[in-house]
Amino acid sequence: MQKIIQYQDFITRLCQIYEEMSSNYNLDIYLPTKDLKYKEVQNKEDIVDISLDSIRMTEPVKTFFFRPKEDLLRYEKENFLQIIVGIKSCDLSAIKVLDAMFLEKGYVDSSYKFFRDRTIIISCDCPKPEKNCFCSLINNTPYPTSGYDLNLEFVDDTRFILSSGSVKGEDLLDKYFLNYDAPTKDDIVKRDNLHILSVQNVKEINKEYLLEHKDDYYRVVKESYDINNIWQEESSTCVQCKGCNFICPSCYCFFIRESSKDFENQYRDRVWDACHSTGYGRVAGGGNSRKYKFQRFRNRYQCKFVYRKDNFNFYACTGCGRCIEVCPGKIDIRKVVKSLTKVITYA
Repeated sequence: MQKIIQYQDFITRLCQIYEEMSSNYNLDIYLPTKDLKYKEVQNKEDIVDISLDSIRMTEPVKTFFFRPKEDLLRYEKENFLQIIVGIKSCDLSAIKVLDAMFLEKGYVDSSYKFFRDRTIIISCDCPKPEKNCFCSLINNTPYPTSGYDLNLEFVDDTRFILSSGSVKGEDLLDKYFLNYDAPTKDDIVKRDNLHILSVQNVKEINKEYLLEHKDDYYRVVKESYDINNIWQEESSTCVQCKGCNFICPSCYCFFIRESSKDFENQYRDRVWDACHSTGYGRVAGGGNSRKYKFQRFRNRYQCKFVYRKDNFNFYACTGCGRCIEVCPGKIDIRKVVKSLTKVITYA
């Protein structure tokens, strides 16, 4: 189902959703802001000035499902529900990666599933990509196509096409937006034109990084695996801060710890881990399959562009550009892949 809705009407309905659902759930609502931080709603007066036309928030969306630190013996709040507004296509792609790892292939992570099942995702187009955005380079788009409950697509500065993408989304449309009109053919054309323009903008931003074929990220990274000198060169400024691992919306490595505060208080928790860490590949006998920095650096690229593609037929990199922004060594993932093209042979 699709409805055409004004920005202010969406705010009004979101306030209504907050008031009504708060009486039935332990409800958390998170809104995007102009400073690229999620704002947690404390009361309905907080539901103003939602920054829907900005790029993805700095905080990766995985923090809502896969917490940086989790007590694995805790008891969850009853009737917990969270609504996240303004999620962009790159983060929806990251959720797809996390779902594949934590919910599929015969393994279900109970903690991840708890938060995932109790989340309503309201996604939104990304009409104004910025200098580090490169979703269109890796078979993604700056507008959502799936993975949401509700999605907002720009028609102009004040109007959206509101679409449902799940049973939860359809229920919300039926209850809160049923009386709004369906989009006209003209609305659809305007929406489609804005989608085309946003893709062109991403490609213009990244024109120096465009590769010859759409699958070249897979081929280039895979075929350069054994060329150690270029991986050593590209990793030379890496300080192993692990920022790229932690800020990445699709990285999911973790470490489980068991300890005690005293005899009576023992705990088991899970914390994020990072493949850039020196000890990540170390085993009990002291051996380390990735002893050198360039090997750990290379593994990240293999994980993003080769291993996930081989196993799930999609990239684990989503083109969000967060790793570029956070890196103190000024390493740009796009530049690295472009450099790798110089050392492989094209048929």
